Amino acid sequence: MLDDPFERRRAERRYAMNFLDYEIVSPDGEILGRGLARTLNVSASGLLLETGQFFEAGQLLRITLGLENELVQMTGQIAYSRPIDDNLCSTGVHFIEFADSERRTFQHYFELLSTAPVK
Repeated sequence: MLDDPFERRRAERRYAMNFLDYEIVSPDGEILGRGLARTLNVSASGLLLETGQFFEAGQLLRITLGLENELVQMTGQIAYSRPIDDNLCSTGVHFIEFADSERRTFQHYFELLSTAPVK
């Protein structure tokens, strides 16, 4: 990452395909909608998702992510959302809230990905 002068990512990414459920949350906490997505990669500070929906930067999502035999919930904020094609978007999400136990579960999963051989 640091060898590329144009790279803006601050956290190392690991490629992982996991399905997740999300709720779109208004600033006052109201659920505006729901959807399904899958992760394209994960980092210690966020996710890159493939979604069927475009999001505005700053939008809040409450995410339930399946990691092996665990479900982890977190709140994330949309960093960007870009069309891939007519049906899919690439959406970057930055974590803003985790329960302590769920953060530990996610960090353990991310560490396992970091030590796994690259395919």
